[in-house]
Amino acid sequence: MNTELTTPATSIPASTLPDRRALMVHALALAMFAALGMSGTALAQERMTEVEAEVEATAEAGDALTAAQAARADAAAAQDAAVTADAISDTPAASLDGELTAEATAAIADQASIDAQVAAQQASRAAQAALGAQAAAEDGDRQVGAAMEAQQAASEAELAGAVADDANQVAEAAAIATAQATTAAPAVAPVPQQPPVPAAGAAGEAEVTFTSSPSNSIVGDYQIDFDTMDGNGNGSISRSEASSNTTLTAEFAAVDVDRNGQLSKSELKGWL
Repeated sequence: MNTELTTPATSIPASTLPDRRALMVHALALAMFAALGMSGTALAQERMTEVEAEVEATAEAGDALTAAQAARADAAAAQDAAVTADAISDTPAASLDGELTAEATAAIADQASIDAQVAAQQASRAAQAALGAQAAAEDGDRQVGAAMEAQQAASEAELAGAVADDANQVAEAAAIATAQATTAAPAVAPVPQQPPVPAAGAAGEAEVTFTSSPSNSIVGDYQIDFDTMDGNGNGSISRSEASSNTTLTAEFAAVDVDRNGQLSKSELKGWL
């Protein structure tokens, strides 16, 4: 069976290899699988026929290939997310806090991308091992042992694929957080409340009163000759008699306190 498998072209510096807890957990899981595989090999060899072993090796190799392909896809997606986050973090942020947050989340996306690529390489190596075990099961004389090797390699590929998937999710979430950090508006200080302005006519406003006193009048001449103006000599001045004085005519209603249409001397005491 001639199946070729390529690994991601991206080279990863040794100084940037991840030390994340997720990888440690998966590494422990790999060790447990390896131990279980070794202890179960003898029993499996006694029970599995050569034909069954060949079929098992082929199936396990197929599973390993699928896991490796998924891991490579996750690594590529994580790398795209890291590139996007890095580009976003270079754009001006709305605030200093946003800028610092964007830089931090972009760094998380970059590290998650590296983790995903490392996991994809591990999955590819495990898939290559599974393919080798499959070939040994088809052509060699130790089909059962080769089938067990293929099973262990497939388990390693699947676990590495899970790590790549986790790292991809971290990278994509970090890219989203980077975008949100650069676009978030800065906090605005609350505007102090101004005291309410009293409405017109509110309590405390001075009242305006109107009187018949000449000092409150807006007209100028407040001196009259009562006897001369009292043409009929009845001791009061009518509106027609007051018409000879424009000032008194304008003030007539205000001066006529008793509203009888006649102005007495007492009503005109300020005019005499």
